[in-house]
Amino acid sequence: MAKQAPPWDPQTDVFINEIDEIVSEKYGISFRDLLLNPGKYTTKKDMKATFQNIKTEVDNYFKALLSGYADEVEKVNNELESLTSQYKELDALIASKASLAKVPYIKPSSVTRKEQEEEISIKQYDPSLEPLVSKLVSISHYVADMSIKYKNNIIGSWLFSGSKNYVLTLEIPASDALVIQTSKDTIDMLLGTVEPLLQ
Repeated sequence: MAKQAPPWDPQTDVFINEIDEIVSEKYGISFRDLLLNPGKYTTKKDMKATFQNIKTEVDNYFKALLSGYADEVEKVNNELESLTSQYKELDALIASKASLAKVPYIKPSSVTRKEQEEEISIKQYDPSLEPLVSKLVSISHYVADMSIKYKNNIIGSWLFSGSKNYVLTLEIPASDALVIQTSKDTIDMLLGTVEPLLQ
């Protein structure tokens, strides 16, 4: 039987392996197993207190990692704020063009994507994109705002669905600090789903 892939990305898996070593050594518990099979730990003695200690270990691990990226964290936060401003401008343009062309513009909770898509990634919004947006809208059956909310920011992504699908995306800044923070957020979310089971 094939081993099932964990419900997180490969980079988060690297961090989980490192945290697993710390937690295993200090508490005699597999951190990975706790995330994948929390039901096994519901009857373990003093698990509620142990879990709080494990959460503190996770926080300390990521604080130590991010401490070397203070300047980069500030730069990334500024870039994400800029992406949010660009999202608002580009989204207004796309919604306006869709309305004029009488093409439905939706904000779905999810869309099943086909393999036949062409992805167009842009670093910066500027008015010269207007002809491209007009063309994409004109060949679409509908436009779906598939943007991702990250903390207080929005990373813009739109699906133009037609005989061929196109995805227009605002490019996320490349950053080690952002990778670390995103993995921390993933692990915090996973811990948040485990905690109620241990009450």
